[in-house]
Formats: sequence, C-alpha cells, structure tokens
Amino acid sequence: MAPEVHHLPSWVRTRIIPADGGEGTLEQTTWLTPYEAETIAQAARRAGPGARLEVVVSPTVSAASFAAVQALFAWLLEKGVAVTVQRGDGNGSG
Repeated sequence: MAPEVHHLPSWVRTRIIPADGGEGTLEQTTWLTPYEAETIAQAARRAGPGARLEVVVSPTVSAASFAAVQALFAWLLEKGVAVTVQRGDGNGSG
C-alpha cells in the first residue's frame, strides 16, 4: 500500500518575532510552496534562538494538512525557534 500523501495548505499567514521581541518582526501572507516554506524557515533561523514563528492556516484545512504544516517546521525547535501553527478564524483576523 502506498503511503498517504499530505498536501500543504495553499495559503498561510506567517509572523516571525525576534528573540528580543523588538524591531524586525516579519509578517507575510503567502502561498505555501516547498520553496516558500524553506524561505520562511531560513528567515526564522536568522531571527536567532528564542525567536518565534507563528503560522496561521485556513480554518477549513484538513487535519492531515494541519499536521503536515506542523511537521514541516518542527525541525526549527532544535534550532531554538518556537513554532506555533493554528487555524485562522475565517475572517482574516487570525
């Protein structure tokens, strides 16, 4: 039996908050392609240990897709970057 393929949600909102909580917070809304996911992860790493990456996905995304996003960025925890993935509320306010 072939392994189940989990598709990433197409649209996400991300926020990278530096460790010191000061200037330099990066927020964006983007298509979540593999390339863009790598770009987001690199920016989060550059923010340094203690930084936070917040990822907001659609409220209608499947459980499998939600888990795929969590897994995609989980390695950042080993680099000292806290990662939270959450469902948006459907009206654009997170």
